[in-house]
Amino acid sequence: MPWLLEAADFTDRKLPVDPDRPAGIHSKKAVKASSAKVAGLLDTAIAIQEEDATAAGQIGYMARAMIWASLPHKKVDGSHYKRDNGLASITMLVDPDIGLPYGKLPRLISAWLTREAKLTGSRELTLGRSLNEFAQKLGLSTNGGLRGDTSRLKIQATKLFSTFVSLKAHQGQDFTYKNVALSDEGVLLWNPKKPHESSLWESTITLSEAFYRECMDYAVPFDLRVLHRLRSPLAIDLYLWLTWRMFILRRPALIPWASLRFQFGVGYAITPQGMAHFRAEFHRCLHDVQALYPAARLSFERGGLKLLPSPPHVNALP
Repeated sequence: MPWLLEAADFTDRKLPVDPDRPAGIHSKKAVKASSAKVAGLLDTAIAIQEEDATAAGQIGYMARAMIWASLPHKKVDGSHYKRDNGLASITMLVDPDIGLPYGKLPRLISAWLTREAKLTGSRELTLGRSLNEFAQKLGLSTNGGLRGDTSRLKIQATKLFSTFVSLKAHQGQDFTYKNVALSDEGVLLWNPKKPHESSLWESTITLSEAFYRECMDYAVPFDLRVLHRLRSPLAIDLYLWLTWRMFILRRPALIPWASLRFQFGVGYAITPQGMAHFRAEFHRCLHDVQALYPAARLSFERGGLKLLPSPPHVNALP
């Protein structure tokens, strides 16, 4: 649906320098973390080059609607958030007592739901008898602890499964829309305080017919190793978006900065400074994505990001 990323031009600007960090001064902890990140990216890039996703059994799928939605990167107060670029709007709604999903975990869960639906051909999916079992299905650590994956997994799963996405296009007097609820019903029987503890029954989720059809008919294939390697939610969104665009791209396309911000820039102030901060982070994350998907041909132009037809990162059909 091209109207999601076609909007007005935005003049290019030089990337900003963080005024709170003097040039050349970095903590030892930050340098060590950066070195580990680079090493991890390099290891994954080599693994992908040596064995493609099909041969490695690492083909993943993401429902197209979830790529469009671009979940919040950080916690968002309230029960809804909306983005509107004048041509289209995306609204996410959830029970105010539950709150909106955010971060990396909902993206991993969405990818698992899509892949599992395609593999099983069923709307009812089995999540596992324990929280750790579901975490292992997602390829997550089961170490637990306050900062462990399992301590946040049930919370983010509950938020995601309760989410309703509405996409609307503004076309003069016409009103074009698409509403997608992720699930019709489900039950999560896990105990976050005892993630290894198995319940008597399986936790399950029944996907809505609309989301199931998105999974079956419009899923975008990608390499699961990339999703697990990238740390930033923005980098994950950029990778999935690029795999989708390159999968369907037939001629060069210039994506204006205003459109990119509409798609990925939730949380950045609607000011010139906010745009500058977004663009700096966009550049940083895109650098990580290109390390893992070097065949993606793109360039930064005066008006925005130019995409050129490129080989898809995964050759499997959705």
